Amino acid sequence: MASNNEVLHGEVLVLHLYIDSSGFVFNYTGKLSKTIILTEVPSLEYAFKPLKGFFKPLRVSPPIGEGGVSVIPTYVLKVDGSSRVWELKPVKFSGEYRIEVGATKDVVSKLYEAFKSSRGVLTRLRFENSLIKYVVNDVEVVRPEVNVSNKVFVKTVSPALLPSPLTPTQHVRRFTTSPGVMLYVPLAIANGMYTHNVHNAVKALTTLESCLAEHYATKQRTIFINYDNRREPALLANAKYMLIKNECRDQINEVLYAARVFGIGASRASGFGSIEIPKLKA
Repeated sequence: MASNNEVLHGEVLVLHLYIDSSGFVFNYTGKLSKTIILTEVPSLEYAFKPLKGFFKPLRVSPPIGEGGVSVIPTYVLKVDGSSRVWELKPVKFSGEYRIEVGATKDVVSKLYEAFKSSRGVLTRLRFENSLIKYVVNDVEVVRPEVNVSNKVFVKTVSPALLPSPLTPTQHVRRFTTSPGVMLYVPLAIANGMYTHNVHNAVKALTTLESCLAEHYATKQRTIFINYDNRREPALLANAKYMLIKNECRDQINEVLYAARVFGIGASRASGFGSIEIPKLKA
């Protein structure tokens, strides 16, 4: 388990890859990112195993294409007369993408060394029913810059699965940009709390809701993704928050740093909950 100090010094590994798929990909592509990572560093398989009720200091993004948009299959609701049918829109890869991994410094270092040695090498793997070819063009490690002002923006890069802080189960999800829901998991990780208990959850909610308030310009929508042939709802958001108390600035800075590195919500190691923090326009 990472210490609080290790978490605050978490880093983001950025992989720049060429990816090509022989056919369409129908499953959630966060799983493809995880497959590529474990192909290169199989010794990290333990870090990706699900552990119920544990907030992992680990995040993986789906492949991210042009415009910073995750390339993922989604469902679209088709209306034909009186019939309403969900249609899955698969994706196909052909070009340059990036994959981000947010983790503690030791994990990022291990990944960096492995991918650095693989630069320029063509690798083939089977994902679902498609042959995937990829080449690592470059790899870098970044420490995100987060400086809280009176306004904060949080934009999802991959869909988020937000559990209820008071009932942390995948069966109860929230679809809101309320700071207490949106930022509960990164606050817990930033404070070195890796397992859920109601007392800590109430404290976290009180802190977040008394420090931040969502702005009316906040936008959100629910999308439906395919995960192992299950149609799952998930949240996309472009949230704007107002800092209510100036004395909260340092703590919120730590929470947002943890959110940028480790993501928000649940299943972050499977490609959910990646965010970016857009800089305020001058």
